Amino acid sequence: MERYFWHLNARQADGMACVVCNADFLNAKITSLPVGRSPADESQVFACKDPCAAVIADEADRMARDMRAAAGADEADGEDATDRDGPVFCVDGHFGSLLRDLRALAGAEALLATSDDIPALRFLLGLTARHAESAMLRARLVLAWTKEEGAD
Repeated sequence: MERYFWHLNARQADGMACVVCNADFLNAKITSLPVGRSPADESQVFACKDPCAAVIADEADRMARDMRAAAGADEADGEDATDRDGPVFCVDGHFGSLLRDLRALAGAEALLATSDDIPALRFLLGLTARHAESAMLRARLVLAWTKEEGAD
């Protein structure tokens, strides 16, 4: 499955700049790696080999852990997700991520109410779907964690 990178400037979408740090691949001697696609035209996008590609890989690992935790597959790995990610209620924990998803949904709602441009509406609906699903998964994780805490 290809990862899509949103909110790219023209140089990033054309593969001439890093999708993370915006480094210029044409004028600087930077080794780049393909990391995904631009949703606008399905063109390949790139990131600096060091350190940006590692940042993307770490983010993908964290997202995979969150998905495994949401699916209940943590026990099969023999690790506790709360030990890896820190406390659930910290800014970088599931609750903080849930709040960020909810803010994104509130912003998308405001924009959807005022936009009549079809491409913009399609983009906002895709954004809404992604953040709604993420918010649902994180809310379930926080609910499960608080239930386990209350049971002790």
